[in-house]
Amino acid sequence: MSPESAQDGPSVPTTLAPEDENAGGEEGGALSPELKDLAGKAVEYHESALSENTRKAYQRGWEDFLAFCESHGLEAAPASEQAVALYLSDRAEDLATSTLSQRVAAIQHAHDERGLISPTRSKGVQNVMRGIRRESNRTPEQAPPLLTEHVKEMVDTLPGDASPPNGTEAEAAWLRGKRDRALILTGFAGAFRRSELAALRVEHIESRPSGLLVTVPESKTDQEGEGQLVAIRRIEDSGYCPVKALRRWASVASIDDGPIFRGVPRSGFISRDAITGRTVGNAVKRAAEAAGLPQADDYTGHSLRAGHITQASMEGAPDAAIQAQSRHESDRAFREYVRPQRLLENTSSAHLGL
Repeated sequence: MSPESAQDGPSVPTTLAPEDENAGGEEGGALSPELKDLAGKAVEYHESALSENTRKAYQRGWEDFLAFCESHGLEAAPASEQAVALYLSDRAEDLATSTLSQRVAAIQHAHDERGLISPTRSKGVQNVMRGIRRESNRTPEQAPPLLTEHVKEMVDTLPGDASPPNGTEAEAAWLRGKRDRALILTGFAGAFRRSELAALRVEHIESRPSGLLVTVPESKTDQEGEGQLVAIRRIEDSGYCPVKALRRWASVASIDDGPIFRGVPRSGFISRDAITGRTVGNAVKRAAEAAGLPQADDYTGHSLRAGHITQASMEGAPDAAIQAQSRHESDRAFREYVRPQRLLENTSSAHLGL
């Protein structure tokens, strides 16, 4: 079954559906009126088995799995054990384990509703989820934050307003540089997570005279998918304005709808598909290395988000304003970012007269 044909919603099991009153006869085993009413009730109970929120979460999870399979040429229904394992491994970088567990449940539900054997029950898939949970329970080393001075140095290594060079590969590299310039500045200004930045679409962006309002349709702290707003201010007379960089990339790439950040292969033909969170990390690392930053190999896509929080705190921005931008649900999680800088600002070691 192709991913397209797998998109239909949950079906009512034929064993529950009331028989057609015109089908069969007295000899054909037609249900009595009383049993027909009971069968109708059974269908209603089946359709009410899931809450509205669970149904919506399953729908989002299934659509995300479909998109992954389609972009990688994999069958979605019935899905293979390998397809599910690859999907979970890819999404583990950006989604909470609770969300991944919900995605597994969505894939299983979609298969069960279609009478298909679900690979989510396999030992291989369960081991992948077990490994992801174990890794997530370990205390991760925080990616070093990229501060404004670092971001400027990185962006300076990327194409500015110059015209594209001749030659297919040279033009592709130029386009990729324009994309990465917009990617880095937007990611830093918006304090986006890697997955949010990679999934940004034209229809998520509303232009205002003073900047952009970006709707993040689903994120780590918005599991119901209600959407969160992020504001990015236009910076006049600056060569590092994220709004200008984003518009220039969309212009040279002729992007009017769909994903903003797309793959740019050596052919120079810009992909129609969105990049992944891994691509964000690669772009950051590549620019950091080109700028000769001391910790270049340690920077990740998360360094842009961590850098926004750290730099804004250093500049005296109110915690409430920073937390509104970063959309941290937990005060404890937010303060893990600002605590090291606050310690340096307030340490008693500065008062020893050394």
